[in-house]
Amino acid sequence: MEETRKIMAELLFANYAPQNLEPVNSIGAKWPRLLDALDLSAAVRGRRVCVKMHLGGGTGFTTIHPYLTRQLIAKVKEADAKSVFVTDSPEAVLSAAARGYTAETLGCPMVSVSGLSGRYYRTRPVEPPFNSFMGVDIGGEVADAEVLIDFAHVKGHGACGFGGAVKNLAMGCMTQKTRKEIHALEGGLEWDAVRCTRCKVCEQNCPNKAISFSEEGRFEVFYHNCKFCQHCVLICPAKALKMLGGRYRDFQRGMALAAKAVLDCFPPERRLFVNVLTNVTIFCDCWGMTTPNLVPDIGILAGRDIVAIEQATLDLIRFEDLIPGSLPSGWKIGRHGHLFERLHGKDPYVVVECLAQLGLGAREYQLREIG
Repeated sequence: MEETRKIMAELLFANYAPQNLEPVNSIGAKWPRLLDALDLSAAVRGRRVCVKMHLGGGTGFTTIHPYLTRQLIAKVKEADAKSVFVTDSPEAVLSAAARGYTAETLGCPMVSVSGLSGRYYRTRPVEPPFNSFMGVDIGGEVADAEVLIDFAHVKGHGACGFGGAVKNLAMGCMTQKTRKEIHALEGGLEWDAVRCTRCKVCEQNCPNKAISFSEEGRFEVFYHNCKFCQHCVLICPAKALKMLGGRYRDFQRGMALAAKAVLDCFPPERRLFVNVLTNVTIFCDCWGMTTPNLVPDIGILAGRDIVAIEQATLDLIRFEDLIPGSLPSGWKIGRHGHLFERLHGKDPYVVVECLAQLGLGAREYQLREIG
């Protein structure tokens, strides 16, 4: 019997490092050539295109550079899209100009995934249901589009190891209520009243203003706003906070299921994935701050298989390339596993495995480098 061959996804790769110093070989010049090789017209011609990206916040500025976004928008327009817009959460869209994202710089409108009020969404079931996670509220602007371009900035993440294409959809396309439900799969916060000095560093640095202290000095969390990013746990000088449960595998499966719900809104041929592997930092952009790059800038990956692109992304980020001095002072590094696992104690490949189990693609891939 002839052995069944595994189908390998082809991914396009623009290496950040040029072979020489000619501008034509720089990443800024390779990027448009990668987009041409992606054959955008087959997906976008005559259709309304949603470009989902994370616009950042706070004092952070290491999100995807506006130049790259503008080039993507220009190529989508050249491919005869009916219309195109960039989208993210309501709060991110409102503050996007601080990081150079405007309709003028990008060449298209910026629209909140769920309207400026955050109340425009489509409820979809989670299939199959997982524990208490039964459904999601997807931003209406995303669900109403005809083509999805998942334009993700890759970085580390304390809750799941890393954030890339999946997190950009599973968290970035949802209402605050759904984001909370996904994060709740991993556990809750526990406060040690004896250890706590009431310095309020956690309250002052909570990205979502979910933490407060009562008049009696008790730690309180408004879980409607809490997104379980664990910033408070890591920043507490007295180590008075910890995450209960630590069920990061459940969280990763929840993210995979949420991403599937988004992707189910689009036929496979109208889904495109682009992962930008530059400014790869230890923490998520949702922390609203910029920290040193963990590894040298790697490049840009693109393709039509979300499983393959997340697999390849992780394979390209290597512990051996860790830049000395890039970690927070006193940070402990594990001895085994992927770089992100050594830093955050969570295997980042779990979410890739969950995606494959849900039938969203294959982990085998081949890279075609764009020269």
